Amino acid sequence: MGEKAGYSSYRWAMLVSACLAIMSVYVDMIAISPILGDVATDLKVEMGAATNLMMGFVLATACVLIWGGVVADKFGVTVATVLGLLCATVPASLMPMIGHDYGIVMAARLVQGASVGFVFAVIGPTVVLWFPPQEHGLAGGIIIACIPLGSALGGLISPMILAAGSSWQGVVALLSLLGWGAILAAIVITRRPPSPAVLEGLMQAMQPAAGEITFKKAFRLPMTWIGALVVFFNTWNLYCFLNLIPPYLAAPSPMGVGLGPLMAGKLALAGTIVGIVATIAGGAFFDKIAKGNQKLAVLIGFILTALFAFPMALPSVYGNLLLLIVCMMLVGWGLNFMGASINGFIAMNYPPSIVGRMVGWWFGFGTFGGALGLYVGGKTIGATGSFKTAIALLSVAAVIGVLLDLFLKPQQESTKEPSAEGMESLPT
Repeated sequence: MGEKAGYSSYRWAMLVSACLAIMSVYVDMIAISPILGDVATDLKVEMGAATNLMMGFVLATACVLIWGGVVADKFGVTVATVLGLLCATVPASLMPMIGHDYGIVMAARLVQGASVGFVFAVIGPTVVLWFPPQEHGLAGGIIIACIPLGSALGGLISPMILAAGSSWQGVVALLSLLGWGAILAAIVITRRPPSPAVLEGLMQAMQPAAGEITFKKAFRLPMTWIGALVVFFNTWNLYCFLNLIPPYLAAPSPMGVGLGPLMAGKLALAGTIVGIVATIAGGAFFDKIAKGNQKLAVLIGFILTALFAFPMALPSVYGNLLLLIVCMMLVGWGLNFMGASINGFIAMNYPPSIVGRMVGWWFGFGTFGGALGLYVGGKTIGATGSFKTAIALLSVAAVIGVLLDLFLKPQQESTKEPSAEGMESLPT
């Protein structure tokens, strides 16, 4: 019934395209992280300035995410995906030619950061327009799981290629090959429009109050601002975890743990791999256990981060490899467990016509938290000669996130779920 009514098996091809796109841009983002010391040496800058290359990527992501959703809503998934992938892949492919001046590399990272802004905005439309409501958490969880998956691949493979004799510029260019494959997949797969029956059913399923929400009216709702702040502090932690933990592990003591790039890449993999599992588990949790309520998953995520991020900066923990790995895995779980619930909350509480822009706004505004976290981290690294303060601040951000989540509620409690009459009209 469901496939004939509109939710065809083609939705899984759309999912694959979205996953490849997300994964490839995060491979590009993280590629220089575990080899940041080599990048700093080659560009003749100190480590704090090299960290700004990570911050610049995230800052551009935040700026473009805010309006990248407009591209997804107005021009469709194909245009947004391909445009984003080109932003990431072209500068990476050209890095052996342009990557010998700090200013030019920073400009390239800014262009690359725009990629996430366009690509991330397609998650909402892909999930809402192609998957039935009972699969929203699962589909969103699988797509978001590609953030830690891409980060894991980039963090693991990058130092291996460098150790094989490549320059860091060659590492970045080689890893861009995944992006070209994702562009081809997007062009081939995503041009098929969603079912008109699904679009009609979605509008009927929305509560009247939600169906009347326009993009401008959405900014009058407390949930829009509180939700964006929740994402702000989770993204502070997520981007600091992805971008600062590998160089923290690799940097010599007392600046870092002193494990070197290869071992740092392998250990950072523990936190990112568990993030993949956590994101998918978080999607299932949102669908099956929380029944569409985001609050518990977000609380679990922030509490785990608050409890286990700060200890990673303590000598008694980073001096014991097993304890350090356990803390990294628990923080990695916490950071990623809430992602599907946040996306699900957006999909359930805004009409389909603006869901791409609202995903863009929540995560665009929120990603300024990641940029700020990396900027503050770089400043503290430069001022103290150590990563430890930047790592400890993850716990502070998580405590603020816990408090904010307590106040995050739908516009009306009754609009949390689609109406019974509307649900009957949706293909299942």
